[in-house]
Amino acid sequence: MMNRRSDLLVFSAALVLALFCGAPSLLYGADNPPTIINIGEAESLAPIGQVEFFFVRHFTAETLEESVTQCETYLGAAPQVIRGSEMQPSELRTSPPVITSIEEHQCRGTIMVRFSMAAFNTPKTGPIQFAALCDKVAALASSVKATVSSPTFYPADKDSVEAVVLTRAAENAFLPAEAVAVAVKSAIYAIDNVEVVELTWEQQPAAQYGDAIQMNCRARVQVTYVLSPQ
Repeated sequence: MMNRRSDLLVFSAALVLALFCGAPSLLYGADNPPTIINIGEAESLAPIGQVEFFFVRHFTAETLEESVTQCETYLGAAPQVIRGSEMQPSELRTSPPVITSIEEHQCRGTIMVRFSMAAFNTPKTGPIQFAALCDKVAALASSVKATVSSPTFYPADKDSVEAVVLTRAAENAFLPAEAVAVAVKSAIYAIDNVEVVELTWEQQPAAQYGDAIQMNCRARVQVTYVLSPQ
């Protein structure tokens, strides 16, 4: 009787810990072995590999057909101007005209230009050189009568960084789950399931270190652990 009461007290304490302290969830099933579900989080800064800018121009005419015709002419001529500039993007793509207003006979043309960030990741000089690139991009957009978007960054080694961060998030889920397993006088026997809850890249994180701008990879995983048979 005392052992049963002691086990009940231990289980109750673990349940309170799980509910009110953000600890792993302990689940008991009639036919299945008990499991613990916990969330693990991790993040890491990473170098930027490429940057994209979008040149956007709107067209309005007497008819929608005429505005689309003007847009297509622009989308054929503007890339030649961009390629002929000193900047030489690594990639350039145009998007078909997008109708933005039937009533106002308005459409939109978009051109994407992409640059490698290798030259801008160097210590000390990188941020200044990247600012100079942005100035040139703005001037080039003005020369083709377009507005330019803010830069969109892409990581240099996306897959390997994500793999490291996901692994670290799974590792961070283990210790709290193990603590609950010990509290209920059991042990983690196996991993039943790992679910990626969140995997995101922050464009320009506020907290940075180093001499060049970086991106931040953030991961949250939900891990289900199976406890040893009682």
